[in-house]
Amino acid sequence: MEDRNDFKEHIEKYNDLRNQVYAEIPKAINMPGVKLTPINSLALAAYLRWPNNNRFPPNGGWDWSSWVKHYRKKHPKRFEAAIWFGGNLCGLLLGRMSGKNIHVRLEVLEGSTDINHPLKGRIAYISLSSIEMFGYILGAKESRVIDPVDGAVNSYKKLGYVLFPSSNDQPRYLAKTL
Repeated sequence: MEDRNDFKEHIEKYNDLRNQVYAEIPKAINMPGVKLTPINSLALAAYLRWPNNNRFPPNGGWDWSSWVKHYRKKHPKRFEAAIWFGGNLCGLLLGRMSGKNIHVRLEVLEGSTDINHPLKGRIAYISLSSIEMFGYILGAKESRVIDPVDGAVNSYKKLGYVLFPSSNDQPRYLAKTL
C-alpha cells in the first residue's frame, strides 16, 4: 500500500510543479494574455482545427493524442503544455527531465499553422521559457532541445542555445546552461 501512495505522491508532485509553471510563465515573460494548460481534450480538438494542417513530422503534423498518452504513461517527470492566447491554441509542447534531473529536454514542439495566430514567432520563446523554468525548479543544470528541425536552429541559437552534433547514442541537440 505504501508504494502505491508514494507513486501517487510522486505523480501529484510533478502535476503541482507543472501547474506552478503554467501560472508563473505569463508573468515571467511579461505576456499576460498567454495561458498555459495541460494538453487536454480541448487542446487536442483545437489542434485538429488548425488551418492547412498538412505538415508531416518532423516539421509538425504530430499525432499529439498518441504522444501525450505515451508521455503520461512513461514519463511522470514530463512537461506538457498547450499554449493559448485568448481562445486561440497557438502551440503544443512535450518535454521531460532526464533520469537524474541533470537536464530538461524539449522533445516535441509545434506552433499553429494559422499564419495570423497572435503568438506567431513567439512559440519557441514561450516553450523554452516554460521548459527552462520547470528544469530550474527541479535543479537541472542544462536545458536541451532534442533533434531540432533545421529551420528552427537559428531561432534557438538566438535564445542562447548551442548546437551539438549527433553521436552514436543520441541525436543532435541544442543546449543552454541554466
